[in-house]
Amino acid sequence: MKHVRSVAVASALALTMTASALPAAVAEPVSGEVVEYTGTIDGADFRALVPDDWNGTLVLFAHGYFPTQFAQLGFEVPDQLANNPRTEEWLTSQGYALAGSMFGDDGFGYTLPDAVDHQENVLDWFADEIGEPDTTLANGQSFGGGIAALHAEQDPRVDGLLGTSAGFDPVGGWDAALDVQYAAMTLLFDDLVDENGNPVEIVNPTDPEASQAALTGAAYEALGEPEAFDPEANARMALAGSLVQVPAWFDFASPRPEDPLEAAHALSEWVVNAYLNGHGPADRAHIAETFGGNPSTNAGVDYHALFHRSAERRTVEAAYEAAGLGKDRLRADLDALDAGTRHDADPVARARMAAHTASGDLDVPILTVHATGDGGAPAADIRSYTDHVRAEGGDIRNLWVARGGHPTVTAAEEIVAVQALERRVRTGTWPPLNPRATGRSAAALPPETQVVATWDESFETIFVDTDAEFTRYVPPRAPRATY
Repeated sequence: MKHVRSVAVASALALTMTASALPAAVAEPVSGEVVEYTGTIDGADFRALVPDDWNGTLVLFAHGYFPTQFAQLGFEVPDQLANNPRTEEWLTSQGYALAGSMFGDDGFGYTLPDAVDHQENVLDWFADEIGEPDTTLANGQSFGGGIAALHAEQDPRVDGLLGTSAGFDPVGGWDAALDVQYAAMTLLFDDLVDENGNPVEIVNPTDPEASQAALTGAAYEALGEPEAFDPEANARMALAGSLVQVPAWFDFASPRPEDPLEAAHALSEWVVNAYLNGHGPADRAHIAETFGGNPSTNAGVDYHALFHRSAERRTVEAAYEAAGLGKDRLRADLDALDAGTRHDADPVARARMAAHTASGDLDVPILTVHATGDGGAPAADIRSYTDHVRAEGGDIRNLWVARGGHPTVTAAEEIVAVQALERRVRTGTWPPLNPRATGRSAAALPPETQVVATWDESFETIFVDTDAEFTRYVPPRAPRATY
């Protein structure tokens, strides 16, 4: 089940750990104090928080994916050690230790090929400088879910896996992103050119930055503002997102839209922000550079079939009707997708990406906590991963919260998940995980944990008061899962 990586880590650490990776304080901490440690190992910064009354449990955090182009906007990858900073504060106040690597390149880009090594280095440091944990839980946020899952498969020191707004299938996820981009380009931006007059390309772009700028600008213009958007453009972008089970719920602070045009606009916001901007041409160029070629494909995909299996099929059909396009136009648009020129993957690059993907074959308990309206890491990926793990004989449970956005799990919801997983590891038995039980547990936590963490326009973390919204939910399966 577990596949242990055999390497001589101790000698490498002795050579590569910087002085700042040593304990920041040698004096005995005062009662209630939390000591922070920071440093660099093998070129990757790390951070750890250890309370003086440490309870023996270490939560090892793997952060999510931040496209390389975000660095050019002045964004810095936060060095938090939980999905929500308030989770970090509460856990350390209750005796939990937290740690995690920032990974290489300041945390930007596709970090998975080296991320497990960096997390293992942090665990080695922690054991040498702090002590061996009684329990180690790997908590993966968003793309970090795939990192944490792979780490749990390879390192016997990991006792449990938590996926917080997580994605576990990068190969399938990038295929799905290609479906969205291909559909948007075919239906809306087929003749788009960059500032130099060259065609915008989504795969192997000649000028990634120019293609990115042109596509992003055109996409935001087509999206429009909620008060005045183009119904036809939004209906077509909603079609693109629906193909891969992206939900029509973007704003975590608002209910899911009921009006068909508003729902289409919400779905389109995911398409533009997450798939055309976040994973656009510049990001795909970085992926191709990482793996030596394009790892994604949409060759042979039946887009009529994908649409008819979509959980958002009715949303898109209603949006086409409301926009005056009708069923015939929808059918013609799907015909155009099935008739368009496809993209083939470089088989070597695809194999390299797959080699750094978790198999789902592991013998530690797994818990996920996920928003039903998450379009950045659609809930369908959790369904497919869960089905696969159970088929392999694994023990996995899912917690669902009724909310849009990504990654919008509150601190209270994350804390409930951490403690539920810890109980399963320590006792062999899951606590009650029904919405009533988990809702009571979350409500009993302090008011400062009842928040979603997000960013303002200056990339400063802000907190929005939000009650726990645990619910029952059975998501669709991911249409392009690779397991």
